[in-house]
Amino acid sequence: MNYVDLTFKIEKGMPYFKGDPKPEILQFKSIEKDGYNIKEIHIGTHTGTHIDAPAHFIKGGKTIDSYDPLYFTGFGTALEYEPGKLDLNGKRYDFVFLYTGYNRDWENKGIFENFTYIDKDDAIKLRDSKIKFVGIDSPSAEASGLYDFPTHHTLLGAGIPIIENLNSRELEKLLGKVFFAMAIPIPIGDGDGAPARVIAMEV
Repeated sequence: MNYVDLTFKIEKGMPYFKGDPKPEILQFKSIEKDGYNIKEIHIGTHTGTHIDAPAHFIKGGKTIDSYDPLYFTGFGTALEYEPGKLDLNGKRYDFVFLYTGYNRDWENKGIFENFTYIDKDDAIKLRDSKIKFVGIDSPSAEASGLYDFPTHHTLLGAGIPIIENLNSRELEKLLGKVFFAMAIPIPIGDGDGAPARVIAMEV
């Protein structure tokens, strides 16, 4: 079966938000010294390709560990996106992945700046389309500097989780196509979000 992996690898030196925990992967035990390998991982819940649960912004909102593992599955499409210009063409999907191209140069990002986001009016369109979840190849669905977080409140407040940091180079291959996708988050207890593996399969 052919598939597209939309997930960025979790590794030392990967891009992250300024103010978030700096990603670190340390060799905690080694075969040479201890007879076996163990790595120590230090990341935030919103590092790399991850899912925002409602609890990220909504008091009392659903946590990532409370979702059925198969919730983040279904049939959807990938659309080329600019803020304020979303057109769903009246079609219904389980999810929509928005391609902006922001993460094409992932290896050189460092700290995220000047990233594309989901416009509030477009978030309302997505909410009203009754999708289960939405994804974007950007580190955040929110425009930088908006501290009332209208997009997150619109989507998460309606119970629509957001997948962020999809791999632009892989997502581009799916533009305009209908495909099956699954995103499996780590079930972090009381989690506001979690890294996830996101796989798409053309149908």
